[in-house]
Amino acid sequence: MKVQNSAMAALLGLGLMASPSMGWSGSLQDKLDKIQISGFVDAAYFQSNGPLKGGITLDQVEIDIEYSAGNVGLRFDLESTADGFGATPFEQGYVYYTLPGIGDEGLTFTFGKFNAPIGWELLDAPDMYQYSHALVFNNALPTNLTGVSLATSFGIADLIVYAANGTDTNAANTTTGVKTFGGRLGITPIEGINIGFSYLTGDNLGGVYQALKYRTYDIDLTLELVENLIIGAEFAKNKNWTALNATSQGYFVTAHYDFTEMLGVTGRYGQWDPDTAAVGKMTATTVALTAALGDGLGALFEFRNDRDKTVVPSTSINSYAFEMTYSF
Repeated sequence: MKVQNSAMAALLGLGLMASPSMGWSGSLQDKLDKIQISGFVDAAYFQSNGPLKGGITLDQVEIDIEYSAGNVGLRFDLESTADGFGATPFEQGYVYYTLPGIGDEGLTFTFGKFNAPIGWELLDAPDMYQYSHALVFNNALPTNLTGVSLATSFGIADLIVYAANGTDTNAANTTTGVKTFGGRLGITPIEGINIGFSYLTGDNLGGVYQALKYRTYDIDLTLELVENLIIGAEFAKNKNWTALNATSQGYFVTAHYDFTEMLGVTGRYGQWDPDTAAVGKMTATTVALTAALGDGLGALFEFRNDRDKTVVPSTSINSYAFEMTYSF
């Protein structure tokens, strides 16, 4: 649920009442009516028999503000993670302009920092069916890009292309410049089926790709053909992830079913091969019970088993998590 203007009205209410100009007050009110405010608080208890033993954490706090006036607007997401705000407290921050007459809803130009449009799983806790992300998400894909994008849709297809400084970096640099390029083509042939094809290439100084040239191919699939059931799948392949000319790849399949409006269950199995020329792969099996407690409050319990056969001796780690998220 998004709050249209109550928070801003509360902050500026005294100023509005004190203003002698009814015209000025009306202008501010018009702007307040175009502001959307949303956000969430995410807290969790985690326990594991691995190196990270666990405890209670405040994982994430986020406030998202979006302002639009016709075909122009802005958005910024102020985010604090478990380690505090850090050097880059803004998960996203961008301005956009939509040129009408191109595609079904126009051509949207976005400039700034935005979530990377690649992959099936989303970044924030309220958008997830489990506590943890899949191995593909953690090892193959960027989370944010600072750059420019163009997006539009035509009938059953939607398209976005972008250029950025790199992946998961918000700083200009002296060695690579804007050398990350990519895009995603989504196709919905019939209602309930969506297939996405993504490609990403460039030079990078940070993120999961390390300081190497890279190319990423990604295919994601969403099926919503049965009531209360959503199935997702993804395959990703990276070139030059661990070393020059190395190839890594992986996949996952997930299914979420809601028994009632309150209770649901999610299962996910995934695999990641950090070097297809070497021996051994990593796998992760996850089961989660979800509960919608009402008025934006949700909770889940997750069990996860991670096996790593890329090391000798191989490892098997069990982890448990209880998470509560309130979003508005």
